[in-house]
Amino acid sequence: MQDEKGKPLPFASVFLNQTTIGDRTTEQGDFSIQQVPSGKYELIVSYLGYEPLLIPLTVDKDISGVTATLKPKAGQLKEVVVKRNAERDRWMKVFRETFLGKSNNARQCTILNDEIIDLQYNMVSNRLSAASDDFIIIENKALGYKIRFLLINFDINFRTGYSIYYGNPLFEPMRPKNKRQEKKWLAAREKAWNGSSTQFFNSLVHHRLQEDGFEVRKLVRKERSKDFEPPAGNDSAKVLKPGLFSRHVSYLYTAILPYDSIYRKTDSGYVLHFHDYLHVTYTKEKEGRDYLGEGSKAKPGDQLSVMSILEPEVPLDMNGILESPVNVLYEQYWGWEKMAEMLPLNYKR
Repeated sequence: MQDEKGKPLPFASVFLNQTTIGDRTTEQGDFSIQQVPSGKYELIVSYLGYEPLLIPLTVDKDISGVTATLKPKAGQLKEVVVKRNAERDRWMKVFRETFLGKSNNARQCTILNDEIIDLQYNMVSNRLSAASDDFIIIENKALGYKIRFLLINFDINFRTGYSIYYGNPLFEPMRPKNKRQEKKWLAAREKAWNGSSTQFFNSLVHHRLQEDGFEVRKLVRKERSKDFEPPAGNDSAKVLKPGLFSRHVSYLYTAILPYDSIYRKTDSGYVLHFHDYLHVTYTKEKEGRDYLGEGSKAKPGDQLSVMSILEPEVPLDMNGILESPVNVLYEQYWGWEKMAEMLPLNYKR
């Protein structure tokens, strides 16, 4: 790894996005990552003061001999000035709840260096954004990982209620204090895997959806002002109760979707390929009380999630790993699950 003048960049972070696999460059700017499971990955190169670089790779076993040139970030590195006040603390609380989540796992997560997070609230657009010049370090004591997260984008639009964040995480397994803690972490990771979107895509490409507890149906949304008559017969659909202020009506089709209505195989892997929305029910685990909310008297039901895609097709590799996660949107249960429930892509049960 080198800068634009050809000068080597020693001790730069080089890792495979959302995995436990990584390395640091030598004083000559070289690196080597060995024994990588076959598949498609994003190689992330990061060095303080430079723009991070993302390199798509198809890996068979080892990674070496990759060269890249990093560009310096615009402007000078600024001195970090920590200003603790009620305003910043209020927005930091919003950031944590959006980034880490509000689950029981999230309560066991700590951001160790939140002073490096630059929070900006725009009163005109009623939006909150966040940025960071370096890795955000998260300690997840629920799952037993220390995560270095390179934040690329964070935005909350309070007018629409939508939020989005994405970046590049590197997972480092924490060392358990004893066998009891190790067993607890393994059980928590298994629980986080079960019913997750990651398990769903893995089950999808291996044709194990129903066996693994997933039921997928078609969901159509129409504006209330437009007429829409759901078909009768085998393709019948039922109207879902809309929210009080919702401008849309949702129609859930009762039939389980076949695999070829969700994705298709390509020469290099697979692509998600569907219209409207996917309504995904996970039947092997009920909703948690932390999802229903404190004080809720609702009876926990199956975990329900809604998924849509922003492009006509979204590639998946042979392991069911999304090549472009930002082009997939989640609502309900998967939308509620945040960083506190995230596992590395190379997680093995």
